[in-house]
Amino acid sequence: MPDTQTVRSDGIYHGLPVLDHGHQGLRAIVVGASGMSGQTMIDVLIQNPQRWERVYAMSRRAPQISTQASGTTNVDHVPMDLLKEPSEMATLLTEHGVKADVVFFFGYVQLSLEERKYSSGNSDAAKKLAEINGLILQNFLAALDLATITPKRILLQTGLKNYGVHQGPVNVPCDENDPRVELGPANFYYPQEDILLEHCRSHPGTSYNVTMPSWILGAVKASDMTTFYPLAVYAAVQRHLGKPLAFPGDTAAWEKIMPMSSGVLNSLFHEWLVLEEATAGETFNIVDDSEFTWLKAWPVVAGWFGMDWSPPAEEDEGKYEVVEMPLRPRGYGPKGRCRSTFSLTEWAKRPQTHKAWSELKQEHQLESDPFAGADGMFHSLTFSLTMSWSWATRMDKARKFGWHGHVDTLESMRDVFDKFVAFKMIPPILNASEV
Repeated sequence: MPDTQTVRSDGIYHGLPVLDHGHQGLRAIVVGASGMSGQTMIDVLIQNPQRWERVYAMSRRAPQISTQASGTTNVDHVPMDLLKEPSEMATLLTEHGVKADVVFFFGYVQLSLEERKYSSGNSDAAKKLAEINGLILQNFLAALDLATITPKRILLQTGLKNYGVHQGPVNVPCDENDPRVELGPANFYYPQEDILLEHCRSHPGTSYNVTMPSWILGAVKASDMTTFYPLAVYAAVQRHLGKPLAFPGDTAAWEKIMPMSSGVLNSLFHEWLVLEEATAGETFNIVDDSEFTWLKAWPVVAGWFGMDWSPPAEEDEGKYEVVEMPLRPRGYGPKGRCRSTFSLTEWAKRPQTHKAWSELKQEHQLESDPFAGADGMFHSLTFSLTMSWSWATRMDKARKFGWHGHVDTLESMRDVFDKFVAFKMIPPILNASEV
C-alpha cells in the first residue's frame, strides 16, 4: 500500500477512499439484486457510470433503480432463479449478453417460517439452509462457466455468524484469523466459502473476497430483511397507542457494545475492495467502526417518534424469561443467555397491535404490511435486543490494506428511518430539529 492516501467525506460517511480514475468501462454482476445488500450495491455502482459501464442486476424480482439525470440507466435486470439448473441460467446470461469483470454475490434463500423456527441447535434446519445456499452459489458459478464468463474478482458477502455470534459468547474481538466454529449445527457460510475458493483455484484468472458484516442497517422498499424495520414499526405502533417504547431485554443487553454495519458503507467498502489488487484472496470484517449500545440508541429512537421510553426492568421488578443457548461456540465458559420481560413476537400478534397498524396505514397511506408472516422478523428483533454477550469486531485488517471508512451508526439509523418514511413503510417521524 502507498505511504500516503487521500480520503474524502460523502454526507455522513467519512474517511472514504478516492478511487483510481484509471478504472473505467467495467461490468459488474450483482446477484441478489433486489435484496437489501444487492439493491444498495447497485445504488453505489450507478453513481459512477464511467467506472461501471454496465451493471447486471440478477434477481427474481426487479430492483428499484433510480434513473440518472440523462434519463437512462446503466443497469440491466436479468430475471434469475438461482435454484434453476446451471444450463438454464447460462442461457439467460448469454441472451442478455452478460460480461463481467466483477461479481458481487448477495444471493440467499431463506427457509419457510416453520423450517427456520429459531434455535441455534436446530441441526436439521441449519443443514437444509447450508445445502440450499451452497447449491445456489454452486449453480451460479457453473452457469458462469457454461456462458464462458470469467470475472477477475468474485465477492461473497457472508456475516459475523462466521464466528458463531448467534450461538453464544465468542472469542472477542472477532478477528479474520479466528478458526471456524465446527461444533453444533451446520453454518451455511462455510460451504459457500469452500465452493468459492475451489472455483477460484480451478480458475487462475479469478480471485475472490469474502466479507463479514454485522446486523445490516438498510432500507429497501418492499423488503423487511432488517432488524431495524420491525423496531421502527414497534415504535410507531406504541406511539399510536400512547404507550412508551419499552425495552424487553435486561441491563446486560442494554449496555453491551456491539457493532453495526450500514448497508451504504458496506457497498462503498465492496467497491473499493474489488478494485484493489492487493486485497485479492482476502477475507474482511466490515462494520461501521462506531461504538453502539441500545442504552444510547433507545432514547434517540424514542425522540424521533416524539414518545416516552423505558429502560430494562429492575431485577426485582417483573419476571424475566430466560432462554439459554444450547452451545458454547468458543468451547468453554458460560452459555449465552437471553433474558426478556416480554416477547415482541407475541406483541406482533396482539389484536390491538394489528388494529393500530391498520389505523396508521389508512391515515398515512402506508404501503407495507409488517405483520404478514412477521414471526421471524420480530423474533430476530427480540434476539438482538436480549442477547447479553459481546461480539466486538476488529477492523484492523481492513485498515492495514487502506480502508478507513466510517459512519456514526446513530446517524446511519436516522437515514434508514427517513427512508422507511419515504417508502411509506412507517408513518412520518419528527425532523431532527424537532427532537
